[in-house]
Amino acid sequence: MTETGEEFKAPQIAGSPETTLTMPLFPPSGGQALLSRRQTSEGPLDQTQWSKEYPSCGGRRQSPIDLQRRNVQYNPSLKALNLTGYKSQGGQFPMTNNGHTVQISLPPTMRMTAADGTEYVAKQMHFHWGGESSEISGSEHTIDGIRYVAEVHIVHYNSKYKSYNIAQSAPDGLAVLAALIKVEDYGENTYYSTFISQLNNIRYPGQSTVLSDLDIRDMLPENVHHYYSYKGSLTTPPCTENVYWFVLASPIMFSRAQGWKLENSILDHQNKTLHNIYRMTQPLNNRVVETNFMNLPNERKINFCLSSAIFSFIYLFRRRERERERDRA
Repeated sequence: MTETGEEFKAPQIAGSPETTLTMPLFPPSGGQALLSRRQTSEGPLDQTQWSKEYPSCGGRRQSPIDLQRRNVQYNPSLKALNLTGYKSQGGQFPMTNNGHTVQISLPPTMRMTAADGTEYVAKQMHFHWGGESSEISGSEHTIDGIRYVAEVHIVHYNSKYKSYNIAQSAPDGLAVLAALIKVEDYGENTYYSTFISQLNNIRYPGQSTVLSDLDIRDMLPENVHHYYSYKGSLTTPPCTENVYWFVLASPIMFSRAQGWKLENSILDHQNKTLHNIYRMTQPLNNRVVETNFMNLPNERKINFCLSSAIFSFIYLFRRRERERERDRA
């Protein structure tokens, strides 16, 4: 299934009233099937061959990219995204293992308005992760060359088109709100507790469960005001170059247990644990990446400054102790 594949429900599995089988409507060789087909420790092996079957995958405005903070351009006209319908709402929200990722279908009442006033309608959200070993992370976008543990994409289409099916081929048809996922030794992110617990119910490809309550806003970082934006593509074939990307500057926080659960709960069509479902970063090719924030501290610089401060404190403390010992002598 591609970033926005359609699906329909088949009859329920006996003995599991909330779990159904879904059959994705896409060509067997298309979409994210290519991502999971022949994995390597550095990512999916077949990516370099995509453009032979899908010419757009070899284009000059491909996604994802490495977001290099020293090279981004601050644009004061980029106001915060206006997210409506993202807060808690009841309903029936299918959550599916399509054999290539975990996907949650979203209601059209979820809207995102960009700084230029364009309104986008939410279609679905899905995840990308690594996990083939404890050292392999799986976000698609990287920041200053750092790949995060995972990444969530909320796919939207331009509201001036009647449907996603029409918008998907339009030059201004799509927008994706992305957030990177970072793992720390903190308590679990309770806003993802239901999502994580439901992974066991969709272990096998084609299985689907239903979420009866959804609060996407709480599943995003607390700070959704700061973001990177650029013009790019879908990260899976057909790699259409009509996506306006908004990558949040702040990450979603997971506990290590939650990160492990996401990486190791889902099986692919070969009955193997689904790992490394991300595309490698693509050349920027003179594109401009804009931000609506300035001087957001670099994580590496923060760590360096903290280490330097601690070292200086220890050095001064020990020096003072030696001076006191000399005074006593």
